[in-house]
Amino acid sequence: MIRMLPFGVMAVVVILDRITKSFIMSTMKEGESMAAWCNICCLSYIKNQGIAFGLFPAYKNFFIVTTIIIICVLLYYWNGISKNNMWLQIAIGFILGGALGNLWDRIVFGSVIDFIDIGYLNHRWPAFNLADSMICIGVGMIFIDFMWTKKRHVSV
Repeated sequence: MIRMLPFGVMAVVVILDRITKSFIMSTMKEGESMAAWCNICCLSYIKNQGIAFGLFPAYKNFFIVTTIIIICVLLYYWNGISKNNMWLQIAIGFILGGALGNLWDRIVFGSVIDFIDIGYLNHRWPAFNLADSMICIGVGMIFIDFMWTKKRHVSV
């Protein structure tokens, strides 16, 4: 049952990503922003045709193909993970879910829907979404696992 854990995590991430993006698209106009918490965290409806931080917006088809390749690599990597390593199983689920959420946006809408806008006054982090967050958390989990495994092997 643990072998299927990444797919359960992935499904939850994709569903939550779709719900949050659908909410933003149905309640806000593109470019609209509203303070959610003391103007530090805002909801801002932004369409991002590029990758992180809006870089390379003219390469939409390249990013679609690249995302599909990354998903295939992750599935291959998942096959080699110990079924007892729940940490990595969850990490793979986060990354797959995030990748599929943003892939859906690129294919259906032609751009990724971003809406989480954090910062203070004019110092804002580029807007992102739940899928982006899950990808970052998943990659961070893999990095932590790698560092811990490396440290464990060095100290033995």
